[in-house]
Parts: sequence; C-alpha cells; structure tokens
Amino acid sequence: MLDDPTRPPHKKGIVKVRLQLSTSGTVKLHLHRDLLGKMKTLTIKQEADQWDAVFSCQQDKPEPLPVSYEDIGSDRGITHFAALSTGEFSESPKYDRKAEKKINALQQAKDRTMPRSHRRKKAAKALGKASRKVRNPRQDFLHTQSRKLVKRYQIIAREKLQTEHLVQRPKPKQDETTGEYFPNAAAAKAGFNTSMTDARWATFAEMLRVKAAWAGREIVFVHPNYTSHMCPTWGTRRPKTLEERWHSCTCGCELERDTASAKVIFDLGKPTLAGARPTLATV
Repeated sequence: MLDDPTRPPHKKGIVKVRLQLSTSGTVKLHLHRDLLGKMKTLTIKQEADQWDAVFSCQQDKPEPLPVSYEDIGSDRGITHFAALSTGEFSESPKYDRKAEKKINALQQAKDRTMPRSHRRKKAAKALGKASRKVRNPRQDFLHTQSRKLVKRYQIIAREKLQTEHLVQRPKPKQDETTGEYFPNAAAAKAGFNTSMTDARWATFAEMLRVKAAWAGREIVFVHPNYTSHMCPTWGTRRPKTLEERWHSCTCGCELERDTASAKVIFDLGKPTLAGARPTLATV
C-alpha cells in the first residue's frame, strides 16, 4: 500500500513514497512511474546492493495511435544499430564493449576468492552493480528506439532473423591427411557475435512487437535471404563480404550497404500489404 502517491517528483520524475508490507513493515520507495490500472501482484527482489519492488497491474488496452501514412523498412546493421530505408541511421551506444574490461576484471576478482567467503560476497556485489549499470541504460535505449519507430510509422518492414543461429561459433576446418587446422575466421566471428549480443536484437524486436500491437501499428516480416546482396533499384544480386559496407551497382545505384538492404526489405514487404489501409507501402 502506498501513501500519498501524488507527492511532487523528487528528481527525474521519481516520487518518494512509503510502501506498507504485511511482513516487513513500512519501507521507503522511489516510484519511477505511475501505477495504472488494478494492482494484482507485488514482487520484492534483491539485485546486488539494490532492492526492487515490481508491481503487476491489470489495465484496459489504450486507444491506438492516429493512423500514420509513413512506412519504413528497417535493417539491423553491424556498424549501426539499425538502418532505415529513408537513409537514417540509429547508432548503437555499445554498452557491453565499453564496460567489457571492467566487468572482466571484476569477474576475475570474484573467481580468485574462496567460495562462501566474505570477500566473495563483496566481489559478487560489485560485479552485480557494474552489470546493472550496463543493463539499465541499454534497456532504456531499446525502449526509446522502439517507441520512436512505433510513434512515427504505421507499417514497419523487418527481416525475420533467428539471432540464436547467427551467433553460433564457426566449425573447425581440418585437413584429412595431415590433421592440421585451416583458418576459419573464428576471431572475426567472435567480434561479430559480441556486437550482435551487445545490440540485443531479439529484445528490441520483442519490444517493437509489443508496442506496435498496443499502438495499432503493423510489423511485416520478410525472408532475410540475400537482402544485403540485392540492388534496391534493379533487384539484381551481387554477393558481398561482411567487410564491404558500400553498395555499388552497374545501374548507377550507390548507397551505404545497410541503407540498400533496408530499401530491399521495404520493397519485399509491399506485396503482403495488398488491401491494407492506404500508406506509402500500399501505393
């Protein structure tokens, strides 16, 4: 039970209130957002040196957003977080890479301690705190980017990727006669996997799906095969390596590779929208 939830915000929209628990008494609580709907459950959890109160509320589905007549194709990039068919890019903050050295050092410090010791508990708390400082800003970034797309565009075309298959390690290549192993680009694939994991593509896709359903938007998925090799003007296919970041075609089309892929995805999504409300994708 909360006392005086209408108290003015303290800072950054946080409201200081008190929570009355039947088993633990009254505790102070920083309320980060309004509690809408009928409160159903409350979960108290501890993470490192922080306690969180998670409220589950039941509320009616809100009214959908006004119909937008803008549509977009979106491609998940390597050098960028996302590329849009309009030529716009969304840059990834790369939270994991920036904190990689610190988290690895804290993990090693924890591994050097004795199990169930005081030092191990202290090291685990420091590691959890550092991980939280990486996770929370990343979650905020993913929510912000997905909300921007849903607010602006009515139809969003995306690739239907299985990210768990993309991050698999390359298989070793061995000479059957000598037994020697050939180079299999494992180091480069490891860097690619790190960038992909840092971007949290699957989490972003789920956030976008949920927000689109609540806002009355539509997400169209296309098959991902060869979208990065096709020309958005002629539709011809020219294989490219991952190092090639520029699309150049004999028809004169010159585009950044991810932008060209986003345009191809947008064009591939148009046939599935036949009979839908009039937007740029259905014209």
